[in-house]
Amino acid sequence: MKLYHYMDEVFGLKNLSNRRIKASTFDNLNDPFELLGIETSTPYIRASLNRMKLGVSREFGILCFSKIWSNPVQWAHYANNHKGICVELELSNKEDAQEVKYYSERFKSNLIDDQSFPLKLLLSKFKHWEYEKEYRTIRDLNNFEKENDLYFQPFNEDMKLSKIIIGCQSKLTRSELEKSLCIQDRGVEIIYARAAFKSFKIVKYQNK
Repeated sequence: MKLYHYMDEVFGLKNLSNRRIKASTFDNLNDPFELLGIETSTPYIRASLNRMKLGVSREFGILCFSKIWSNPVQWAHYANNHKGICVELELSNKEDAQEVKYYSERFKSNLIDDQSFPLKLLLSKFKHWEYEKEYRTIRDLNNFEKENDLYFQPFNEDMKLSKIIIGCQSKLTRSELEKSLCIQDRGVEIIYARAAFKSFKIVKYQNK
């Protein structure tokens, strides 16, 4: 399965040189409703969910991917206004990344009594995020590499770097990018992105 991960230029080049991508924790994601997708009409439910979110954030890390790289909004949000890069990663095991489901309403409070509710919250978001077509890999933090209180997932046989896309507003050249790559990744395809001529999509710049 091929999935995509967006980065700005500075950290993107650093991560490529170290052959890795950054993992996040649930308390550092950009959606304030992460793990809070149940209606919280009572103090008991609010306290229970906040305790669960705190516990999950301390124990688990998350890798966020998209099924596509053509959405201009994602480039704007996650790749520094199209000045960054997007990497294509090939996951050997489809079970390593789970698809996020999108909902227009928060779940009823009785979901908290369902045994499956933590996983359902981990893989659910408000419908307005649907454009991201997100997939998530959720692992114990001990399974990531740690550096300066940050967590990283190295490229390996289960998660191979297969393509690098340079944003349409980037001044990064192919040769500059290649200098940041390790020997193992020198043969990876590098393409430039551009705004499509007939749709609101980001597409491959064929002549560059």
